[in-house]
Amino acid sequence: MLGRCAVVLTVLTCGLTGLGDSARVRADEVSSALYVRTDTDQTTVISPRARGSKNLGDSTRVDVTYAADVWTSASIDIRASASVRPVTEQRDELDLSLGQELEDLHLRASYRFSTEHDYTSHGVTLGAALDLASNASTLDANLHVIGDTVGQSGNPSFNRSLTTIDGSFSFTQVLDPQMWMQLTYELAHNDGYQSSPYRWVGVGGTGFGCVGAHLCLPERVPSVRTRHAMALVVRRALSNSISAGLTYRYYFDDWSLSSHTLLGELGWNIGEHSLLALRYRFYTQGAAEFYQRTYLSLATDQYRTRDRELSKLVYQRAGAELEHEFLLSEQGAKLAGTLAIGGNFYSYADFVGLSQVTALEVSLGLMLQI
Repeated sequence: MLGRCAVVLTVLTCGLTGLGDSARVRADEVSSALYVRTDTDQTTVISPRARGSKNLGDSTRVDVTYAADVWTSASIDIRASASVRPVTEQRDELDLSLGQELEDLHLRASYRFSTEHDYTSHGVTLGAALDLASNASTLDANLHVIGDTVGQSGNPSFNRSLTTIDGSFSFTQVLDPQMWMQLTYELAHNDGYQSSPYRWVGVGGTGFGCVGAHLCLPERVPSVRTRHAMALVVRRALSNSISAGLTYRYYFDDWSLSSHTLLGELGWNIGEHSLLALRYRFYTQGAAEFYQRTYLSLATDQYRTRDRELSKLVYQRAGAELEHEFLLSEQGAKLAGTLAIGGNFYSYADFVGLSQVTALEVSLGLMLQI
C-alpha cells in the first residue's frame, strides 16, 4: 500500500519525511516514463526515461537512469533569426548514482553525462543527510560541480566553456505527528559562456530579432553569475486520507533578477492503493538589469539579450497526478502506474513578438518493484 508517505503527497515528500524509515533498504526497482509537452509557441518536446535501481547488500544502492529530450520548434527565437524551417534536436543523458547507509548518516554520489550535437555536459554530485533527535530532524547538504562545453552548429571552431558550482543545505523538522517543515538555502556560481550562440540582438530596429535594425550583434551577457535561493516548505496531514502542502521560494542574483514562487499541493488517498495529487504553482520575476525591450543605441562591448527568460514574466501551472499500485505477489512485488496532466500559462509583459504562451504537459510512468 502507499501508506504514510502517500499522506504527504509524493515520493519526494516520502523521502523527506522518511525520518525513521530512511535506513530501511528499499526494493529493487525498474521504471520507465514518457513526457510530452506542446505549446502555442510552436514547440513540442517528447522525453522518454528509463531507470533501474539495485541494492548491493543491506546498505548500498545503485541507480542508473537514461533520459532523452527530442524537441521540434519554430519558436519566436527561431523565427526572429529568420529561419524558415522548424528545428529538431535530441539530447541524451545518462545518470549513475551510488547511495550508502551508515545508521543515521546517508551518503550519496552521482555522475551525469549529457550530450547533444552542439552541447556536452559533465556533472558530479556529492551529498549527505544526517538524522537527528530520534529521526525527528534531518540535516541535508549537497554539492554539484558541472562542466559544460558549448558549440555552434555549422561552426566547428566555436567552442566555449561554462563551469557551475552549486551547493545547497536544508533542515527538516517534524513538528508533530501530522506536520513537518523544511528550510533550504542554495548558492550557485556560474563562470563562463552563458549566452546563446544562436541568439542575435538588433540595435535600432523593432526589437524582433534584427528586423529593421541598423546593427545586428550576437547576444552578450556577463560571464559570471552568482545566484541565491531560499525556500520554506510546510506540509500537514488534514485527515487519514487528505494532506496539504505549501512552498514559498525567493530567488535573487547579481544580474539584478529576482523571483518569487508559491506552490500549493493537495493529496488524497483514494482507497488503499491510489493517490491523487493536485498542484498549483505561481511564479513571477523581474528583468535582468541589462535586459531591454528594444536597444535603440548600443556599444559593441555592452551587454545585450533577447532572452525572454531574462525579461519580466509571470508563470502559472495547474496540474493533477494520479498514481495507482497493483500488488503482484505476496512477497511484496508491485507495479505502480502514474498519469500526470498539467496546463501552463506564461505571460511576458515586456518582450517583443510574444505576449503569452500556453502549454499542455502529459506524463505516463510505470515502476516495477521486486
